[in-house]
Amino acid sequence: MNNHSMHVTAIIMCGGRGTRMGKSTEEKPLRNLKGRMLIEYVVDALVGSNIFERIVGVTSSNTPNTNSFLRHHLYYKAGLIEVFKTRSDGYPTDLSKVVQTLKPRHVFVVPADLPLLRSKIVRKIVFNAIRLNHPCVSIVLEKRFVENMGMKPSVVVPIGTKKYCHSGITVIDSCKFAPNSYVNEVYIPMNEKQLAVNINSRNELRAAEKLF
Repeated sequence: MNNHSMHVTAIIMCGGRGTRMGKSTEEKPLRNLKGRMLIEYVVDALVGSNIFERIVGVTSSNTPNTNSFLRHHLYYKAGLIEVFKTRSDGYPTDLSKVVQTLKPRHVFVVPADLPLLRSKIVRKIVFNAIRLNHPCVSIVLEKRFVENMGMKPSVVVPIGTKKYCHSGITVIDSCKFAPNSYVNEVYIPMNEKQLAVNINSRNELRAAEKLF
């Protein structure tokens, strides 16, 4: 499954509390959507892309059930995915530690709550991002496009005269990424339904069910 010339590792960030989903004992990556868990859709897209040396699920003390689920998954048993548990020091700190651990690879960062993600667009993002040869390349979508999909943008970025939403997907060159230092992101706009459906609330989960 590897493309050794690119040295790319995918990491699925699945250690957040998911507080916007409301009170529930169920962890967000394990929320059910059309008979499958949110994180399963993402894992399938990454494995199916056939471009990663490693695929790592990054869990934390906030998501013990997700950690257990991944470790019992068929992909884990087949050696196709790994699990890395952080101390839950917050998203930026956890991400920085994982990226430093994965040197000298490019790191494809993706959240566990993009259920419409598919292999073809994963490959497209990776190839386009690496071609830019920048320490940090992120995928954004027009704010209006995301809202029209029934989603509520969480991170809004102004670019020129338009407002864009961060997809949660970033490609990082670990060799050029210094921990605890400011890194200027380069943005690639991609108005794609597969990237717009980011599940952060129950309303967005219902919207995703309709889109399926």
